[in-house]
Amino acid sequence: MWISRNILDRKATGKIAAAGSVGYGTDTRVSSVTSEGKGRCEIVNPPGYYSIPKQNSDVAVIPAREGMMCIGVRSPVVEDEFEPGEIVLRSDGGAVIKLSNDGNVYVNGEVI
Repeated sequence: MWISRNILDRKATGKIAAAGSVGYGTDTRVSSVTSEGKGRCEIVNPPGYYSIPKQNSDVAVIPAREGMMCIGVRSPVVEDEFEPGEIVLRSDGGAVIKLSNDGNVYVNGEVI
């Protein structure tokens, strides 16, 4: 995977992933603060997913050819909400979509 190779290549130069915090987000870039300083970074999501981390989110940032890239956001652990293998999408507004191991799709708790 590109991200893994990029991190391994950067290890040799001493520039690897860093923890950061989001200052604000707009479009596909966020302002982030890491141990290496403050700056703008590109948000990287899996294909078909679009999201902008909210302010003060903890993020993982890696150096890239044209600046920094935000490659992930730390998710709060919610005990007993889902099992390994399930997928949950949650918005800050409270909407929840769950792809369950039993084959059902739940939207805000209702089976679709």
